[in-house]
Amino acid sequence: MDTNQVEMIASQVEDDLLFVDEEDETEDCSQKTVTQESWKVLVVDDDVSIHQVTHMVLSDFSYENKCLEILDAYSALEAKNILQNTANIALIFLDVVMETDNAGLELVKYIRNVLQNRFVRIVLRTGQPGQAPQKEVIQKYEINEYANKTELTAQKIFTLLTANLRSYADIMLIESYRQNLEEKVEQRTHELHQKNQELILLNQEKNEFLAIAAHDLKNPLSAIIGLSEMVVEDLNILSKKEILEFNQMICESANRMFQLVTNLLDINAIEAGKTYLSLEKIEISTIIKQLLDNYQQLAHHKDIILLFEKDRAESYEYIALVDKCAIYEVFDNLISNAIKYSPSQTKTCVRIISTAKRIRCEIQDEGPGLSQTDRAKLFTKFSRLSPRPTGGEHSTGLGLFIAKRLVEAMAGKIWCESELGIGTTFIIELPIYNK
Repeated sequence: MDTNQVEMIASQVEDDLLFVDEEDETEDCSQKTVTQESWKVLVVDDDVSIHQVTHMVLSDFSYENKCLEILDAYSALEAKNILQNTANIALIFLDVVMETDNAGLELVKYIRNVLQNRFVRIVLRTGQPGQAPQKEVIQKYEINEYANKTELTAQKIFTLLTANLRSYADIMLIESYRQNLEEKVEQRTHELHQKNQELILLNQEKNEFLAIAAHDLKNPLSAIIGLSEMVVEDLNILSKKEILEFNQMICESANRMFQLVTNLLDINAIEAGKTYLSLEKIEISTIIKQLLDNYQQLAHHKDIILLFEKDRAESYEYIALVDKCAIYEVFDNLISNAIKYSPSQTKTCVRIISTAKRIRCEIQDEGPGLSQTDRAKLFTKFSRLSPRPTGGEHSTGLGLFIAKRLVEAMAGKIWCESELGIGTTFIIELPIYNK
């Protein structure tokens, strides 16, 4: 660009400032510090005067209350370095002929194809239009404006800049919407995947539930039907003792069915969030004594000694804030399990300890103990552990799951300590009632 062109553009700057919106006129960009909120404009030209004029013309330009940050590159190679290390460049004023006759056009291909930057607006400026015919360039290269340097007055520069910044802002807004939409789609897809996995798990649990319910209900029900038919058919030839024995077996089978149905209803209520507990002051040692009395006959039958130990005087009351029915069910399950899985000639000890904030209960047996694999399955639904009941008793695999959920619903804790060949201790901590 010759001196006359520079002077001509400079003389028009003051008049052409009227092209900018009135709101923008209040911005004194020449005095403002460049920030992240500035529009970044890259000027790529090997002519120093072009850079000088561009800086002069755009010194106080602003658009949407954001000033300009003008970056200078004097070759296509320099421009590549800037583009590689600078994000969010909105506009490039690009010369065609620099270190080579088509350096500018090669830079466009680099920007669009290598950097995959489809957002930056590119205004191609050439002083030798014959070497880069406008029609051919626009068709072949992804540029946004084509201008001859001889036609670039100050007002033309303002026009190009404003139009392309507006375009860039719109494109970036659309891109932010697109990215936000993609994030929401990805998030929703992830949620749907999780829901699908939950449904698969629920379906598996349902199938397992039906299989267990069918199996565990069918056996005692078949026993009840068979025994009842025998009593009806052979009533005249059965002795009183035999009838009582049959009746006892019918009662045991009915109790097994009742226990399974009760457990299934408990689980349904827990998982549906319909377990309503009424917390009150309950003397824990009284409940434990009652349960131990109830299980004395069964323990005696299996030659198991039941012990009850307290860390305080006999008159001391271990009062916890719990639901009476729920805590009874928890201890009933743990004490019955200790007897169920213990061999003969062993001891089962229930120990109660009072601290400042908790009442701690330990149910300790001398059974076979639990492996690490078995401990990992404790407190899960339908868990089938390696140890089997020592007296042919029945287990639904639901009791510990229910116990854990009930204890936690009463702000308590339950866990297990066990070692193979030595025994198992279930520990419960309940919130103490402070008078």
